[in-house]
Amino acid sequence: MLLRSLILLLVAGCAYIAGLMTDLSSSAKVNTESKVKNVVKDFLDYPEAATYKNFEYHMLTKNSRGDETGYYCGEVFGFEDELSNSYRRFIVRVYQNVEGNTSISIPLIEQIDDIIPPEQFTAIWERYCEDRKL
Repeated sequence: MLLRSLILLLVAGCAYIAGLMTDLSSSAKVNTESKVKNVVKDFLDYPEAATYKNFEYHMLTKNSRGDETGYYCGEVFGFEDELSNSYRRFIVRVYQNVEGNTSISIPLIEQIDDIIPPEQFTAIWERYCEDRKL
């Protein structure tokens, strides 16, 4: 009985140590582009019909540790009130740290839900999404 208890304790201890040594943050990460597309889809009336074009990443800043902030910009085609809608521009801010963790903002989609006026959307688009010439 004592030997059985010691073996059980040894197995439990080894499992605990193996669990501490396992890096769960790097396992089965969904790629950032897919996450961004899914976030944009969530704001559409018919997400299953969404198609994308001109989908690009624009890096804004990168610090000395390797943490990066940028914007995914593009156009998404969707439907509104069961009618075909044209392509609408969208902007999503993304923060990625050096460990690979990603934070994604609420998307700004042109002319959907009137979150911001069209003039402000255009100003943000021009600032963060158009190619910068240095």
